Amino acid sequence: MPKVLVTDASNRAALAVIRSLGMKGIDVTAGDETAFNAGFLSKYCRHKILYPSPQRNVQEFLDYMLKLVKKEKYDLLIPITDFTTIPLSKHKKKFDPYVTLAVPSYDTMVKTSDKALTIKIAAKHDIPYPKTIFVESVKDVEAIAKEIEYPAVIKPRTKVIWANNSAIMMKVTQKNYAYNPNDLITKYENIVLQNKVLTQRSYLPIIQEYVQGTGYGVEALFHNSELRAIFSHKRLREYPITGGASTLCVSVNNKKLNSLAVKLLKAMNWQGVAMVEFKLNGQGEPKLIEVNGRFWGSLPLAIASGVDFPFLLYRSMVEGGDFSSPKYKVGVKHRWLIPGDILWLYSSMISERKTLGSIRDFVAAFGVADDIITLDDLRPLFGHLMGTLSLFGDVLRGRRNLAGELLQ
Repeated sequence: MPKVLVTDASNRAALAVIRSLGMKGIDVTAGDETAFNAGFLSKYCRHKILYPSPQRNVQEFLDYMLKLVKKEKYDLLIPITDFTTIPLSKHKKKFDPYVTLAVPSYDTMVKTSDKALTIKIAAKHDIPYPKTIFVESVKDVEAIAKEIEYPAVIKPRTKVIWANNSAIMMKVTQKNYAYNPNDLITKYENIVLQNKVLTQRSYLPIIQEYVQGTGYGVEALFHNSELRAIFSHKRLREYPITGGASTLCVSVNNKKLNSLAVKLLKAMNWQGVAMVEFKLNGQGEPKLIEVNGRFWGSLPLAIASGVDFPFLLYRSMVEGGDFSSPKYKVGVKHRWLIPGDILWLYSSMISERKTLGSIRDFVAAFGVADDIITLDDLRPLFGHLMGTLSLFGDVLRGRRNLAGELLQ
């Protein structure tokens, strides 16, 4: 029986991978740094491992994982989040003799993890993107602030950066949006002061125009530089409401966006799965937002629509079979209720002051299939609830914000 190791079992994308492969009779081992989580409780998870936190001590994590794959002889190792995909990609050559690692080389991975590099590649290949300024020194921000249009986004070049063997998460939250020159200068300086490693690594955040519009995701699987599967979805709701993870989405087939995404990923010489995020502005023009070189949160929608990316990844990397991109259903909806859509409701009511309309839209989505909750495999819900309660507890204690960033 084939053996697959999936990391980050507390993540909803990991749960989707575990369920997908487990349903096919594959022997799935789930790994995580926490003992009680959604993936561990899935009936499709046959084995569980606790590994050192890659966020707190990446070297311990790598040492543990290398020892594990030498012993267990897995057919495939699938990392899920940036905390695991990036370090494993960086040390891929150490793992290659013992396991097939479902990540590209680090030279390729960094083309998606470094948002400045992503934009530069897009510019070179005529992929439309928001107006972007690459900041060379904090001193330059004062002059930049007078020249740009508002609102603007202070975007970290990477979501995760390592310093002293531990990782710092940097997401785009409300503190990253600037509405006038003074606001930009103050917020930019605060972000850099709170993360001094950004100046030490010459990794200063970029500044982009804020694109108002509807978010779309194009997901793809490449193997040996060939497109094996493609899927696209439209974001109906997201959290944060200014731009974030899908909380309600629907499958679409946007051929123009599909073409742009494939063009960009081919320019990167991409291998494996990736999600290319776009926004359509008020004129219907696409703008590249980012590329995630890993599995994405709304993965259950693609699977429900007919594109089973986890199993297709397994087939391409382990079995080596040749197949064309599956056809899929358009109009399928999926929801991330806890805590995503609940946070959307709260944020929409507070920020946009559309209380009755927001409640009506929220209630109307009941009956839509959920990313976590399914009667066929109900136990993961309890692990997910524990993780959500832990997050809320940390927020109340001032340890993390709702985006999950550590505050102390």
